[in-house]
Amino acid sequence: MDVKSCAVEEKLDIYDWPVSKTLLDGNYDIGVVVSFGRLIPEEIIKCFPLGMINLHASLLPRWRGAAPIVYSILNGDLTSGVTIMKIQPRRFDIGEIVKQHSCTVGKDETANELKKKLAVMGGHLLVDCFKELTKTLKHAVPQPENGITYAPKVKKNLSLINWDISDSNLIYNKYRALCDLMPLTTNWHRIPVKLLKVCKYQAPNVETELKPGKLVYDKRKHKLFVKCGGKGGYVCIEKLRIPGHKTMSGEDFYNGFVYMKPDHECKFGD
Repeated sequence: MDVKSCAVEEKLDIYDWPVSKTLLDGNYDIGVVVSFGRLIPEEIIKCFPLGMINLHASLLPRWRGAAPIVYSILNGDLTSGVTIMKIQPRRFDIGEIVKQHSCTVGKDETANELKKKLAVMGGHLLVDCFKELTKTLKHAVPQPENGITYAPKVKKNLSLINWDISDSNLIYNKYRALCDLMPLTTNWHRIPVKLLKVCKYQAPNVETELKPGKLVYDKRKHKLFVKCGGKGGYVCIEKLRIPGHKTMSGEDFYNGFVYMKPDHECKFGD
């Protein structure tokens, strides 16, 4: 249930943004913001005697910005968490830390799975914060000046794969980060390809001199995999789609598009 539906059910006051200062002044003790994405004017913050707090889906100061969960997965973080911080005017995610709670990130966990986990954790942390609110706010601490990273809004070009510089870890992490938002994308002979399901792959008995983007078919396991660049490795293509065709398996793509090509043309990329 979203916040507005819950508010309607509980017969709470509902105001559309931007909200008038006169509607808030003197009527509420504290403001709480979650996934809002807008700077709160100082005059609105001052309407609340205890100020405003924000629940942010990272261990600040790591991953300040709009997409902390995506960038946490994209960068292979093994630890994530939630932060309750005080809201400051004019800049995002710089306020004092009120409370934090951390969790581990599974090696195959997707951004959407982590989001659900952090949502539950964040809800519990907010409830805990309100148990002794004044005392908790008083003991807030400044964010460390080291370890600051940024998570900007996710743009479509983030899904593009550069096989020459991307190793298997980077590509798999990119898949885990974006799979619920957009498919990874590459080219097959200048035709755009959407990679809908990708996994890491231990390729047996494969020559090491393969160029990045090279497609190889494992006849024993009936799997199509791709040589990666950077530090190397392979990823398996489980599902993909090209224009004018339905979603297909990697095996079907190999049989229909790759099998008859000369060996030097059996690769993804430009």
